[in-house]
Amino acid sequence: MAVDQRQSSKFFLNVNIALISQVFIFGLAFLFRIVLARGLGDEGLGTYTLFYLTVLVAGAVSNLGVGLGNLYFVNKEGYDLKVLFNNSLFTIGAMGVVGTVAIVAYGLATDVGAFVTGRAYWLYVPTIPAVAAYLIVTSFLQGKSRFVALAGVALVQGVSALLIAAALFFAGTLNVFGAIVAWTGSFVLADVVAVALVGVHHMNVSAVLRPRWRVLWEQIRYGAKGQLANLAQLFNYRFDQFVLALFVARAGVGHYSVAVSVSESAWWISGAVSTVLVPSLTRMGKSRAEEVTPVVCRNTLLVSIVAAGALAAASPLVIRVFFGSEFDPAIEPLMLLMPGVAAISVARVLSSYMFSQGRVIYSTYTTLVALAATIIFDFAFIPWLGVTGAAIASSIAYGISMVAAIYWYRRFSQASVWELVVPRPSDWHYYRAVWRMAMARIAGRTSELGGTSGHGSSKGS
Repeated sequence: MAVDQRQSSKFFLNVNIALISQVFIFGLAFLFRIVLARGLGDEGLGTYTLFYLTVLVAGAVSNLGVGLGNLYFVNKEGYDLKVLFNNSLFTIGAMGVVGTVAIVAYGLATDVGAFVTGRAYWLYVPTIPAVAAYLIVTSFLQGKSRFVALAGVALVQGVSALLIAAALFFAGTLNVFGAIVAWTGSFVLADVVAVALVGVHHMNVSAVLRPRWRVLWEQIRYGAKGQLANLAQLFNYRFDQFVLALFVARAGVGHYSVAVSVSESAWWISGAVSTVLVPSLTRMGKSRAEEVTPVVCRNTLLVSIVAAGALAAASPLVIRVFFGSEFDPAIEPLMLLMPGVAAISVARVLSSYMFSQGRVIYSTYTTLVALAATIIFDFAFIPWLGVTGAAIASSIAYGISMVAAIYWYRRFSQASVWELVVPRPSDWHYYRAVWRMAMARIAGRTSELGGTSGHGSSKGS
């Protein structure tokens, strides 16, 4: 019992660390988006968003799933961290070369560009490998449950991007090119910090140039299954913005990108939980993992529903105050996204369980079903309703993702649907435990401060 309590306390502590860091990280991303919106306007923000989304897709493809392979194998016996790390650096370098050749060849063959043209197009060369490297290297920090270090890397990225963009904005020189430079530079800096935190002493030039092919194949083989799911999930979250670019002006993409970025603040809870849950469940036995997952799932859904409702109520004020009346068209789609944002929290938690149990392919099935729904409903609603149609399509697809995740989870688990989505009275003791733990920490800090103060007064007298 004492062991379970210690494990629960550690789990909640890690969730709190991840949650607090995500609040700060989202806050930085939110401020960055405000600076871009104010500096670029809705059309410029739409152009930047399309570049940003293209890089996310390319970065997800070019890491070959090695990051997810690291996350899994770093917790398994028989796999040396140095080998995994040097294999990862080889992948980053090799895919960076391949990507550069492809970008240069396309750029020389055509002047069409890819959502951006001219000198901005050539920024794809450093940005894609920088993002891919971030995904791969930070997987070691998450896999080792080094959530403070993971948060530190993310904060470095967010702060540096914001500072560069803000400097350009106040200098009156912020444009799409400058916004991309700010974003790219922030990832390069974050990559350097991440490598330092994982440990430069793990690097070996010879091992990087001559990777352990058998282990690298295992990293790719396992990770690619999950990466396919991540890529499909990325399209599930962002495909609508590409479709909007086909049927609506880029200003509409800018409006919708604001709605999406604000709505994702309701993902803080499920994002923090899934970040901590993957390594925790991977280390647990199957029976313990099956016991923990339903409790975490239903309570994450409950808190996500509350957060989504509060955000929907505050959305008109948030949009108008921070982004200005130019982005009023983002208010309605933001509200329409909220049901789906709450529903996706279930899929996130259950995907964490499936990944931890070596059943990552079921997460892929779940995401592919949701992606099919996204494509169908995007082309059904966006030509008809524009930005509003994109929000409706996304909420429906997120709901389908929740249903699919429950279906696949039920294939190899004894938990009922009600256990996964309906909170129980017995769950309240978890909330009480967290509250008591928080109050104990506050009381302890207060006592320490009081003792220090008293000691200082005595010494001074």
